[in-house]
Amino acid sequence: MINIAQIGIIETFHASHGSKSHEHDFKVEVVLEGKIDNLTGFVKGIDHYKVIAELKKITSSMENKNLKEILTTEGYKSSGNESIAKYFLNLLVDKFPVKYIKIWETENRYAIIFPEEIK
Repeated sequence: MINIAQIGIIETFHASHGSKSHEHDFKVEVVLEGKIDNLTGFVKGIDHYKVIAELKKITSSMENKNLKEILTTEGYKSSGNESIAKYFLNLLVDKFPVKYIKIWETENRYAIIFPEEIK
């Protein structure tokens, strides 16, 4: 039997965004998906330490920054949650088996993006 597992990693960062710049303590959740290796019991092809290091590298580069400036420089039309999620997805999807990215700007507001949506 082949089992599929999802693995989630969450990081936080503080930044501003929006046309009327305001700050949030953002939370980003990266969910990876793959087959469990019957010999090791772990998901094949996922090195947690590499994923964590890459995610921390991205969040560190955004810490206390204006996301509108970062995202518009990269060609995004807005600095809303959907664009922030897409930014993370574009940086991670070629390196890891990303199932989805979820960005919270508050505990009640978030956006989720799946790799299929960026094509």
